[in-house]
Amino acid sequence: MTCEVSSLHASSIPILDLSYADDPLKKPLLLKQLHDALFNVGFLYIQNHGVAEDTIASLVSRLPRLFDQPDEAKAALSKLNSPHFLGYSGFAEESTLGKKDLREQFDLATDLPVIWRATVEPKTSNEKSSRDFTKKYWRLRGPNQWPREDLIPGFREAFTNYHDALQALSYRFVHLVEEAFGIPLGTFDDFFLPKSIQHSAENGKYMPPQHRIKLIKYPPSTGQSRVGQEEGLEVVNAKGDWVPVPPIEGTFVVNFGNAFEAATEGAVKATVHRVSFQF
Repeated sequence: MTCEVSSLHASSIPILDLSYADDPLKKPLLLKQLHDALFNVGFLYIQNHGVAEDTIASLVSRLPRLFDQPDEAKAALSKLNSPHFLGYSGFAEESTLGKKDLREQFDLATDLPVIWRATVEPKTSNEKSSRDFTKKYWRLRGPNQWPREDLIPGFREAFTNYHDALQALSYRFVHLVEEAFGIPLGTFDDFFLPKSIQHSAENGKYMPPQHRIKLIKYPPSTGQSRVGQEEGLEVVNAKGDWVPVPPIEGTFVVNFGNAFEAATEGAVKATVHRVSFQF
C-alpha cells in the first residue's frame, strides 16, 4: 500500500514502500512521494524497510522485563549517574514544555568512549584534529548504562542488533532523501557518516556518529497529554490540524526532527507531535 501526498493540507500520513528503491520503474514514484512528505508533512510511514522481524521482536519481547526490574535495579541505572544523559528516568522525572512527562524511559545510544576533557590537552605530532574537547556538548558522548544480564538475559545483544539494523536503515534512507532533494549523493555524510567509511577518513576529521534510542513505557493514566509514540500519536499538518498516526504492522514511523531541520538549514521543518488519550 502506498499513499501519495499532493497537498499542503494533508489529512493523513503517507506510507512509503522502500522496496520501490530497488525497482528502476518504481523508484521515481518513491522519490516523488518522499519529496512531498519532506516538505508537506514531516512524518511518514515506511514499509518493506529491511529490518528483520526477529530483530525487532527480540528487543520488544524483553521490554516488559526491562521496565519490571526492581526499583533498586532501575535506580542503579539512573541518568543522574551519567554525564552523557544515558540511562533510566522514572515516571514524571522529566518535563517537556513545562509539563511533567507521564512516562518511564531508558535512553540508550551507540556505545562510545568518553572524549570530553576538562582542560585542553597538547596534541601529538600525528593529530590533525582542531576539535576542542573541553566543549560541554562532547560530554554527551560516552558508554551506556546496561541492565544486569542476570535480570534481562540477552538484552544488550538484542538492543545492539536492533540499533545496528536501524543505523544501516538510516544511512540508506538519508541517501534516498538526497535523491529526493536532487542533491549529490553523500551530501549529508558529514552529519551521518557510516562507521565503514571512517577508517579511511583523514585522522581526526570525522567523529563516529551517535544514534540514540528511547525505550518508553506509559503507565495507565487519566487522559493527560504525553510526549512519545504509541496509539495516541498525532502530528500537526500544514493547516494546524492534529492528524492521527495509528500504528501499522510492519512499518516504522519517521519523524524529521530538529536535527534534520538544522542539517537542511530549515528546508525540512521539524513537525509538532504529541501523544494524548481520551477516556
